Amino acid sequence: MFSYLKVEKHIPVMSAEVLNYLDMKKNGIYLDCTLGSGGHLQIMLERCPEIKIIAFDQDQEAIKRCQQNPFFASKKITFINDNFVNFPHYLTELNISQADGFLFDLGVSSEQLNDASRGFSYRQEAPLDMRMSTESTHSTLTAQKIINNCSCQKLTEIFREYGEEKKAKKIAWRICQVRKKEKITTTQQLVSIVVSCFSQKSKKHPARRVFQALRIAVNQELINLSRGLENALQKLKNDGRIVVISYHSLEDRIVKQIFKKYSELGYYQILTKKPLTPAGEEIVINHRARSAKMRVITRQK
Repeated sequence: MFSYLKVEKHIPVMSAEVLNYLDMKKNGIYLDCTLGSGGHLQIMLERCPEIKIIAFDQDQEAIKRCQQNPFFASKKITFINDNFVNFPHYLTELNISQADGFLFDLGVSSEQLNDASRGFSYRQEAPLDMRMSTESTHSTLTAQKIINNCSCQKLTEIFREYGEEKKAKKIAWRICQVRKKEKITTTQQLVSIVVSCFSQKSKKHPARRVFQALRIAVNQELINLSRGLENALQKLKNDGRIVVISYHSLEDRIVKQIFKKYSELGYYQILTKKPLTPAGEEIVINHRARSAKMRVITRQK
């Protein structure tokens, strides 16, 4: 039975399925579009050491962690500190026209959630930041700027569209009332406001959808996902494959729709009629995997 590899306390999600569906070719070129702590990167190289990998992450800390990992020192890896949506530019610089495969493991990483200073977690006190990249050259938009500057209507739209939050209007109105008196600068200030909009306790934290919505808005995640997938499909070699792991319905819907659109052109084939989900054993080992869904597409000609 496949053993789910642990890399520096990080467990890559659906490792067996990733290796199976990528179907890597010797000396092939692959893009790890969401490097994180390098868990998927490591299992890919252990399975097929001859491949060349271009690994993207907009978080400079993720790049540094992997560059310091001795396992990667002698491998054919090009680390790039940028959002994967910009990968066509780097392929041109590297004189690469097409790739054999792409891996997208979407969402926020465990390391980012555990780093209280980043502001991703509603369970820890931190500045309201939520940028995947803290480099000012990449983005200066933060969750704090959105919360304190957007209109009530815009906040409602963000919470409703990106968080699918039913109480979006009420939460937005309450935020606007509070910020008239004081600037909202920390995660726990925001959590307190959101919690006050709920009269009953639930198993899931009331602020989870609002935090998801803000993170998506700050990092333009859905826009970048759409553009990144479109670019990947156009840069995919014949018999190449794209593997996408998503963690909420908004991401999965985009992947499903884009894969469907391209499969109808006749040049692509969807290999997962329904999204794959983790085995029960993996969910026990890795709680983060519980909401994961995997979709795969290949280019036929």
